[in-house]
Amino acid sequence: MATSAPPIPRVELAYAPTPLLKLERLSAELGVELWVKRDDLTGLLETGNKIRKLEFLVGEALAQRADTLITCGTLQSNCCRCVAAVCARLGLRAVLALKGAQPAEYDGNLLLDRLLGADIRYCTDAEWAKIDETLHDIAARERAQGRTPYIIPESGATVVGALGYLACGQEVAQQVRHGAPEFDTIAITDFSGGSQAGLLMAKQLTGLRAEIVGVPIAWEAARVRAYVTDVIERARSRFGLAVRPPAEVRLLDGYQGVGRAAVRKDELDTMLKLARVEGIVLDPVYTAKAFTGLLDTLRRDPRALGRRVCFVHTGGVFSVFPYRAALSRLVDGDGLVES
Repeated sequence: MATSAPPIPRVELAYAPTPLLKLERLSAELGVELWVKRDDLTGLLETGNKIRKLEFLVGEALAQRADTLITCGTLQSNCCRCVAAVCARLGLRAVLALKGAQPAEYDGNLLLDRLLGADIRYCTDAEWAKIDETLHDIAARERAQGRTPYIIPESGATVVGALGYLACGQEVAQQVRHGAPEFDTIAITDFSGGSQAGLLMAKQLTGLRAEIVGVPIAWEAARVRAYVTDVIERARSRFGLAVRPPAEVRLLDGYQGVGRAAVRKDELDTMLKLARVEGIVLDPVYTAKAFTGLLDTLRRDPRALGRRVCFVHTGGVFSVFPYRAALSRLVDGDGLVES
């Protein structure tokens, strides 16, 4: 059985290894060593975790001689922006199916999509409700024009995409071997749970001691756990990896809030707190929700996750700008949020 990342085609795109940074002031405040894995620094416009998934997804696409990448997401999708950037870098065509109508002006990730030359298809609610069929229809039209398309599901959520965070977990293990501290817990934002699945596989393959804990920000816990389990099972079957789902997929549940695109004031407060205390900017849609859950857990019990905790910052900074109205009110208000 394999004991490392499988020999699937891979295109090196990320600037790695990404650094590990101790949050000195927050650690002193919370009474626990809190670190951040700066996966928001994986590279220029490809900033964030999606580039790790795309190393393997694009590798598979190129092995199939694809010249067009098709994916989908919200108007502010980090994955879609990342696909657009990678296509521009590699000379591929990007087609993005985005949920919603074309806005009067572009902002955030959508503006970058257009700057990078992606072909945008705005999806109605009916088209989005059957997005898999919509993507295959787009692929059929591309093939009819003589192109070779490769479909990337929303957020790169496939067993191939999960290999990106298997590789990230191997990277952390290597950093520990070279002098980085051993963590009791590594926490990561969960949408579907693919990145957590990748880290869990890395834990088994490398002997990484840390517990891998996900913070769901949209899906209910049972759905995330089922997805994580399924990805690990499929990775074992498809790639011959010596991995199996853990007895328990550990989650910090209850921080899903009011939905993926909606943001509550406590989550914006968390953004302001981390920015002003540690000089790090979270994104409102994903990492601010998860980090809010992590801080709440540690404030309730500083030893809940062990003595030393690492949060994987998965990026998304360009999503800050469409929330400028709410953030402007916040920063002009009471100043530094209270602990």
